[in-house]
Amino acid sequence: MDIARIEAIPSVKPRVFLEDMGCQMNRLDSEIVLGKLHQAGFQRVETTDDADVVLYYTCSVREHAEDKVFGRLGSLKRLKALRPELVIGVMGCMAQNHKERIFERAPHVDLVCGTSRFEDVVDLLEEVRHGERVLAVDRRELKFDRDISVRPRRFQAFITAMRGCNKYCTFCIVPYTQGRERSRPVSELLDEARRLVDDGVVEITLLGQRIDTYGQDQRDGTNLALLLHRIHEEVPGLLRINFITSHPNFMTDELAATIADHDRISRYLHLPVQSGSERTLKAMNRGYSVDEYRAAVARMRARVPDLAIATDWIVGFPGETEDDFAASVALQRELGFHGSFVFKYSPRAGTRAAELEDDVPRATKEARNQVLLAEQSAMSLAQHTARIGLDLEVLVEGPSKRNAERSMGRTRWNEIVCFPAREEAVGRMLRIRIERTTALTLHGQPI
Repeated sequence: MDIARIEAIPSVKPRVFLEDMGCQMNRLDSEIVLGKLHQAGFQRVETTDDADVVLYYTCSVREHAEDKVFGRLGSLKRLKALRPELVIGVMGCMAQNHKERIFERAPHVDLVCGTSRFEDVVDLLEEVRHGERVLAVDRRELKFDRDISVRPRRFQAFITAMRGCNKYCTFCIVPYTQGRERSRPVSELLDEARRLVDDGVVEITLLGQRIDTYGQDQRDGTNLALLLHRIHEEVPGLLRINFITSHPNFMTDELAATIADHDRISRYLHLPVQSGSERTLKAMNRGYSVDEYRAAVARMRARVPDLAIATDWIVGFPGETEDDFAASVALQRELGFHGSFVFKYSPRAGTRAAELEDDVPRATKEARNQVLLAEQSAMSLAQHTARIGLDLEVLVEGPSKRNAERSMGRTRWNEIVCFPAREEAVGRMLRIRIERTTALTLHGQPI
């Protein structure tokens, strides 16, 4: 159906299919895009066959994510031939990274929209409607003008506290796709949090590529600890306040004290280490040593002894030896992480590491990946077993994905808890007595 014809039929709304891929920031950007389209009269649909506009909000961190998008675009080629008026767009990091190359590889794409132009989606689609193939990847300041009613969960919401990254890790494309760090004013974030609470939100997650550097670009003493304190004290309707993702170099005593002194701030810290090898960390340009990472963890645990720390690992980075990998395993065991996200290295065009020989065989990467996952599974099972018999406060999220007769929620340590269905409790705190567990999930009964 042609969007131009739709405008002549007021009773019919243009239909949009949007799929987001990648991190939480992409999910929030997708919500903002959908909000803009909703305000312009678009209706969201669940399949590409039903859509007048198909949009993919993309990630560029790993090659697999980009291959997935190109696979989606390839499957649309036939549909575009049958319906030439169908509009196809690629948005986000992959668009910012590849630019014109997306048109070259997928000539049936109509719109390529980068990381600082997604708020212009309605105007860009209007340009496409007038017969233009649109490339919009120039840098602009984002306005963060958000329709807060458009979000997948009524009681949970993400808030972008900052964008960009100043840390050029050799494996990472983000600084090139997102630009320099820019923090939003505290007053603006407080206002957004209040509006979300007024719309039913009880849990927010503050987002930033390096969230613990929040405020440094403002050069007025603003920092993450101050932001967390003010949200905790000035937005009382919130039951839980989360923040991700952090960098080890900015774990301060002030931040630790703020978490310890404010009970509605979660006790979950995502603190990527990437490797336990000094040589590999240097090659990655991470900016800290293994001992400095240890010190950051110790500093946080000294003030918040029950802090649950999750981390990221990259296995198979160029030049990683068996000794380098063994150092990662040793550090994982030593620090007792509550979660490990393990990624097999793949070169990203445009990064410094892409110039290095990708010399670790794929089978070796896979084997190392499985070792770290198995180590983490054993640690998580031991940590969860210690919860059996305890009564834990759980923020109820909704039905379990695996069993509709059970509900699920999360503790302040981001642990998943399943229990007999309590639909009326969604968005509320329940006390759950833990009866059994697996490495991934706690199970219990409401008290």
